[in-house]
Amino acid sequence: MIRVLFGEHSTQAPAIARYIDRGRFEPSFADLASADFAAFDLVVPLSVAQIAQARPANFDGVRRAVLPSSDLVALCDDKLACNQWLIEHRFEANVPALLGAEPECFPYIRKSRHGNFGAGCVMVRGAAEAAAIGGLQEGSFHQRAVPGADEYVLHLLRIDGEVRFQLCYRYDMGTPLAVRGGAQAAKATVPADPGDALPLCCAILDAMEYEGTCCFNYKLEDGQPQILEINPRFGGSLVGEVSAYLQAHVDALEPIAP
Repeated sequence: MIRVLFGEHSTQAPAIARYIDRGRFEPSFADLASADFAAFDLVVPLSVAQIAQARPANFDGVRRAVLPSSDLVALCDDKLACNQWLIEHRFEANVPALLGAEPECFPYIRKSRHGNFGAGCVMVRGAAEAAAIGGLQEGSFHQRAVPGADEYVLHLLRIDGEVRFQLCYRYDMGTPLAVRGGAQAAKATVPADPGDALPLCCAILDAMEYEGTCCFNYKLEDGQPQILEINPRFGGSLVGEVSAYLQAHVDALEPIAP
């Protein structure tokens, strides 16, 4: 039985407890800041804040957690900085244009540099809406809105420079200019083929030298992926396939036979 310690999470933890294969895995949920990591085979943080708390999990030389560096966590968690990094590293064709303080091209989205699940994001469809919400706020930026009712998430696990697990879903938002999050949920979530997004996202992770779990949110425009954000953490829609993810994780950490 593989003993897995997850960080506490109000929504993901109950879902993981429901879906996990208890014939293979023994799950526990705890505050990672005070956990006894020696009692577990694998440690999985469920939020950005928990990543730093999980770093001592490998205290005795046993790899229980594969985590992105603190610099990459900070980069991906800052949506503006991440967009700028992608542009600087020649992925600009896959980044919706960054706009100034008072854009005159519509639609655009005002995004918070930090936050999850649509927090701080406002879609601006025309001049009247722009006037109503006011100018650019501190800690926010403007970006061209990508049309289309379909949004995608691609979950990836990269260990020792190799992608060990992938899972893609399509969110049908029901309207072309939705802001997926707490205020507006998807009408449907269905498995999807990532297509050209998979080599693109793998190339980004290669350029970052990223290790660990992440998820890319993107849309397709004329068949080309447009990256909306990169989350350096376990994504919520991964819970239904958590056992396959854990098995891939464990397989990657097993020592290679001589």
